[in-house]
Amino acid sequence: MKHYNKMARQAGMTLIELTVVLLVLIGLAGLMIPYVGSFVEKTGDTTSANNMTQLNNAMMRFTVEKNRLPHHMQALVNRAAATGAATGVCAGAAVSADGDSEGYCGLNNPTLFGVVEYTSAANSIEIDSLTKSGLEMSVQSNADAVSKTFDSNSGMFYLPGTNGGTMESGLFSTVLASPDFSGMNTFNQTLAYALGGAGMDYEADCYDYLAFGIGDNIELNGNTMTSTPVAFPKDATYGPEQNYAHFIGIIQVDKANTGTDTVSGNDCSSVTEKAKFLGVVMDVHGNTKLTGAGQAAGAYYSNQAAAGN
Repeated sequence: MKHYNKMARQAGMTLIELTVVLLVLIGLAGLMIPYVGSFVEKTGDTTSANNMTQLNNAMMRFTVEKNRLPHHMQALVNRAAATGAATGVCAGAAVSADGDSEGYCGLNNPTLFGVVEYTSAANSIEIDSLTKSGLEMSVQSNADAVSKTFDSNSGMFYLPGTNGGTMESGLFSTVLASPDFSGMNTFNQTLAYALGGAGMDYEADCYDYLAFGIGDNIELNGNTMTSTPVAFPKDATYGPEQNYAHFIGIIQVDKANTGTDTVSGNDCSSVTEKAKFLGVVMDVHGNTKLTGAGQAAGAYYSNQAAAGN
């Protein structure tokens, strides 16, 4: 019996041994944390870049096959002001002079985007351009939605003169503003950075460049793709509950049939061109630039280099 008890006691671990093992495990976990964080960040960048490329391809394929833009892209502004139940960026949404809300409610970044409303009296060329492209409506967003990405749809906006004479006052979307671009406060460089090409390729005197959300209701689903991809935020404070996490499509809309663009030097088209899709970007909230597929891929390689991989 004495021999058995001695062996039983030796089969266990002493408190000192257990403490040493725990300290070793904690040390190893501490060494792994930077690598895990870097891995997650690199995975997000890679997935976002791949999603953007696939979505660009799906949009281009749809426009070629259907000879028009897809229905049900999402307006990134709200028609009605948020109520007192809304929180965060939605609380106390500002209301413009015409009674429509310009509270962004997490759907876009006011540093990068402004608000545009087309009316029949002032925007006949723009309306004609959008109508020719088949884009006569956009999905309205709910200022009080809990998720700014997955459950904010609440109705439709229509161009003046469409929908059987029943219309909203205009098609709401957002127009690119002119954020600071590395000291060059230029609209054109912002587009060139996100979509590629040179600044002079974008003619702001001849065209509007509208931003529409590519959300879950877009007509692409069931046609050229099965479901709408999302962008991965840089951290949890910019997640889909707080900010719009779907990708954004940039649409070029004709707005002038006379005059010359001051940047490119090109004359505006003498006939109204139909609106066309230029590319997909994402709004990395907190940044002062839009991010294109090239920047997302570049971020991945930068993170790899920083991690020494």
